[in-house]
Amino acid sequence: MVGLLIQWFVQVIHSLYFNKLRLISESARSEGGRLWVPRAREDKRLSTDIPDKERWYFLEEKYPKYGNLVPSDIATREIFQVCLDGYGIDGKMQVYLDLTHKSTAELNSRLKGTLDIYKNFMREDPHKVPMRVFPGMHYTMGGLWVDINQKTSLDGIYAAGECDFSIHGANRLGANSLVSCVYGGIVSGISAFNYVKGLEKTLDISEPIFEIKRSQEEEFNNSLSKQTGVENAQLLHQEMGRYMTENVTVIRGNKQLQDTDNKLQELQERFNQIDLNESNFWASQSLPHARSLRNMLELARVITLCALARNESRGAHYKPEFPERDDENWLKTTIATYTLNGPEVSYQETDTSLVTPKPRKYN
Repeated sequence: MVGLLIQWFVQVIHSLYFNKLRLISESARSEGGRLWVPRAREDKRLSTDIPDKERWYFLEEKYPKYGNLVPSDIATREIFQVCLDGYGIDGKMQVYLDLTHKSTAELNSRLKGTLDIYKNFMREDPHKVPMRVFPGMHYTMGGLWVDINQKTSLDGIYAAGECDFSIHGANRLGANSLVSCVYGGIVSGISAFNYVKGLEKTLDISEPIFEIKRSQEEEFNNSLSKQTGVENAQLLHQEMGRYMTENVTVIRGNKQLQDTDNKLQELQERFNQIDLNESNFWASQSLPHARSLRNMLELARVITLCALARNESRGAHYKPEFPERDDENWLKTTIATYTLNGPEVSYQETDTSLVTPKPRKYN
């Protein structure tokens, strides 16, 4: 089987439009955007009515050296905690990202596209009022295992781009997607060519392996489309998403992780009772969605179980019970392999011969 590495390190970006799930560029912070909430819990005043002394610029107070320029995972964690502590705008999970102190000319020259899109979606002018934001899912650090030639654990299959793990660590760094695409593409293309050129013979396609696999998938589709039961695939999807978002994103407690894995196994059992209740599958997405849901549940267990096992905090993975990085026990890469009995987790030592790890501190 193909190994899946460190996919459970999940980047939760700090600034999505509140309730719209659209990303605000990180350049908004780098161009002077300030994150804040009212100092008083449940302050119902409009943002423009709250004087500066009654605003809590929490990143600037907690990280005076870096302020609003702390890395994304730090900003995300602080926003999440501020809201959990009851300081979110109107008591909700949202904070202000404020650019109103910048001149219109400067904003239009640097951030016009970003701010115009926000204005169109939110019907609020970010030149005049602070934007309302909250963290949301953005990226997973990890993917298929590859060697130095971009070869996976299966002969003849090469991976490049965001689907392979080789560029990623426990956190997402700027431009790593571009590096994955350019470097991985160059290396994998040459490697695949050399692999094919070195073959003594090609596959005998008279063997019915393709037909056998197609027959298996058609059989699964037919079985799923005719299946009757009491469960709704859309509702199972929503239930999975709620548990994963609440327990396996920014803050990961071991009890919550174990509860989530128990729920995921329950959902896998209930999947066998879904009823697509559909007659015109050619015009519906219900069957592809159900097939995807089965895979989502498998991957959700990978993310949850790998996070549960790692008792430390590293990069995008934060456990309140274990707030420090533990290089002695956990300076290693997680590998998850598919089995019929659930994910099989193993580890690979990390080569630090070229770069010596050191603590990442911003206080």
